[in-house]
Amino acid sequence: MTIKLFPIEVRGSGTAEIESLPSYIHRIAYHHGIYVGELIRFSDRQIRMDSTYVGKIEKIPTYIKCHDILRSNKLSHYLVDLFEHLTRQPLIGTYASVINSAFTRSSHEIVEGFRWCPECIREMLTLGEEPYFKLIWHFRAVSVCPTHRSTLLQACDHCGCEQTSYRRIKPLAICQECGKPLSFRKASGGVNNAIPTWMRTGRDVLQLVSDLQEYGCSSLPENGLVTSVNLLFDHYWRLDKEDKFYELLSRDKLLSVVHYGHSLCLNDARKLSFRLGISLYDLISGNAANTTPLLGIDDYCPFPDSFRSPVRREVRDHGAILLKLKALNASDQDNEPLSLKATARRLGVSVGYLEYRFPIQVNEITARYKHFKQVEHLGKLYLAQRRSLEYFLSESEGNAPKSRKQAYRLLKEETGLPKWVLKNAIQTAYTALQ
Repeated sequence: MTIKLFPIEVRGSGTAEIESLPSYIHRIAYHHGIYVGELIRFSDRQIRMDSTYVGKIEKIPTYIKCHDILRSNKLSHYLVDLFEHLTRQPLIGTYASVINSAFTRSSHEIVEGFRWCPECIREMLTLGEEPYFKLIWHFRAVSVCPTHRSTLLQACDHCGCEQTSYRRIKPLAICQECGKPLSFRKASGGVNNAIPTWMRTGRDVLQLVSDLQEYGCSSLPENGLVTSVNLLFDHYWRLDKEDKFYELLSRDKLLSVVHYGHSLCLNDARKLSFRLGISLYDLISGNAANTTPLLGIDDYCPFPDSFRSPVRREVRDHGAILLKLKALNASDQDNEPLSLKATARRLGVSVGYLEYRFPIQVNEITARYKHFKQVEHLGKLYLAQRRSLEYFLSESEGNAPKSRKQAYRLLKEETGLPKWVLKNAIQTAYTALQ
C-alpha cells in the first residue's frame, strides 16, 4: 500500500509570487519531521511501488542542488509528478519551466541556493502565514524585492548560513545554522534605503512569471520564440528595412534563429523584447509580429519598460493599517461587528486591498459578521414563533375564532419583523394547534 504525504498547499499559487519547488520540498520535509534527502528517497520508493502512478520514473541523484530542479529537465519534471501524486496538490509553475524549453541553456539566469527578502518574511509572520521562498527570488534578474524595494539576501545576516542544508529541522523563517530569524537584516539595504522601483527589479521577468501562472506553460507553442523572430524578419523584409531588423539584437544571433532555427538564451530574449517594447510572453508565444508597438519600425524602445519613470500611486503604510484593523476588530468583540465593506470604509481603503494584504483578518471579519447575521436571523425566527403561539393560545374576546390575518396585522405592528418570517411562523403555529 502506498503511503501518501500530507496535502500541504503550494503558497502563492496562481500569482507571480508562487513558491519555488525547492522551497516546497524543504517545507514539506520539515512538516513531516525528516530531512530533505530522506523525504525524496522515501517518496521515490513509494512511487516505484505504486501501480496507479503513470508517470515516467527517473533516477534520483545522491544530492540535489536548488538550481538543478528550477529548470525544465527530467529531474524537475519527475519531482513535480512525484510530489503531485503523493500530496494531491498541483505543483505546475513552481519551477522556471521556460528555461531549457522556450530558451536555450541560460546557465547564469538562475542563482545557486536560496535568496529571500527579510521584509517579506516578516510580513508573512505578521499576517500569521507560513513563510516560504518565492520562485522569483531565484532569478538573477530580480535582485531587489518588487514589493519592498530592498536587496535580496542570500545568507543569514547573523551567521552567514546560505540555508541550503538538507537537514531541514527548523521552519523556513529560521536560520538552519544559528536558529535566528531570517526576517532580520542589517541596517544597510533595508526599507529605509529602498532602491527606486525602476532599478534592478527585473519587471519583465516578473511579468513573465505572472503570465505563465495565468495562461500556463501548456499554452506556449513549440519553438514559439523562433516563430516570432521569423515573422518579424518577414515583416521587416517586406518593408525593405532589413537593416533595422538587425539593430534589434545582433546580426549573427538573429540570423542563427532565422536560418537555423536556433533559440535564444533568456538574457538575449529580454534584450529583444526590450527593443521591441513587448512582453517576454508575447515573444516566446510566437505572437511578437501581432503586437502593435513593434510596427513603428523607426521608434525602438531605447530602454526596457522597467527603466521608464514609475507610475505614481498612493503609498500606504501597511503596518499602520494592520494595527488599525486589529484595533477595529478588537473593538467589535462586544458590539455589532462591522461587515468587510464597512471595515474598508472605516480604514479608507478598498475591499480588494484588504483581501490582498490581510487575508487572515478578512476571513475573521467575514466569519464573525456571518455568524452575527445568522444569530440575528435565528432570533427573529424564535421571536416570531413564540409570539405566534402566544397569540393563538391566549383567550379570545367572545367566541370569535382568531384568524391568521388578524395575527399578522397585530404581530407586524408589535414586532416589526419581516413579512415572510411572520407569515411562516403564524402558519406553523396555526397548523400545530388545529
